[in-house]
Amino acid sequence: MTKEHIKILIADDHEIVRCGVRFTLEKQHNLHVEDEASSYKELQVLLHHHTYDLLILDLNLGDKNGLHSIEEITKEFSTLPILVLSMFPEDPYALQSIQAGASGYLNKKVISQDLLLAIETILEGKTYIHPEHEKELPLGSELSKRPQPSIASLSKREYEVYELLTSGMTSKEISEKLSLSPKTISTYRTRILEKLSLSNTTQLIHFSLQHNLGKSYTKES
Repeated sequence: MTKEHIKILIADDHEIVRCGVRFTLEKQHNLHVEDEASSYKELQVLLHHHTYDLLILDLNLGDKNGLHSIEEITKEFSTLPILVLSMFPEDPYALQSIQAGASGYLNKKVISQDLLLAIETILEGKTYIHPEHEKELPLGSELSKRPQPSIASLSKREYEVYELLTSGMTSKEISEKLSLSPKTISTYRTRILEKLSLSNTTQLIHFSLQHNLGKSYTKES
């Protein structure tokens, strides 16, 4: 690490997590937890009034959940590195968090050495994913921020299939409902996954939940 005094902001809605992270970090002479936030609202106030070298962010802050928090923070504070520390599993959240703008991702089950290594890696300007998970990523996975895939890229029929898939229906059930062949539904599913940069239906459902799309989205005809 290049700086002698690293100012860190922790944002997590669980006090016990914040205390545990603070205890681990402040054993290091150059790491200092400058502030803590227990909600997204508190986090925004702190970011607008102070400067930090690193933000350690939970994906679930109670008043703000999911990848939107990363996207909004990086849009407004583009030079602030973000390490996501979350209870959610690395697959698919690690890659999605980094592509949303985070500099690293850790599951809360990690030991203190992993946390310190992640921080050191990020402060060196690199991206951090736990080595064991990185081995499992598909070849060619982009470990950098990219434009968020948009639901608006789907055609009207693709969006219709998307809604049914994310509601839990099987391809067979969808084919019967839409009076289309299973092969056609499979083709639509493949196109949807490609357009949204996802690998499977499970990730598609996560995408829907994270982006709060649900039934509130109305596709233009």
